[in-house]
Amino acid sequence: MASWPALELLNQPGWNVLGFISRKPVTEDYVPLLPWLGVVWWGVASGQWLLRHRPRWLGSPGGGGPLATLGRWSLSYYLLHQPVMLGLLSAWVWVQG
Repeated sequence: MASWPALELLNQPGWNVLGFISRKPVTEDYVPLLPWLGVVWWGVASGQWLLRHRPRWLGSPGGGGPLATLGRWSLSYYLLHQPVMLGLLSAWVWVQG
């Protein structure tokens, strides 16, 4: 990879949080702010669109729609989706030989 001397300033620890870096930091749990901030904004925009155009998907005050159910069980889904996904992938690789 070509070196960009002008970007060396952004590799300093104080600037790493922005996400504009020319090389990966030493740590593996690095999460830059700017790319993920865009994902958060897309989620907010999607929620606003759902409130205006598909309020039943989010659920009524007395009941719950499909997205409300997923929201109530989000931690369970978060903790179980990777083992289930990896188990299915392992089974598929095993069946394929």
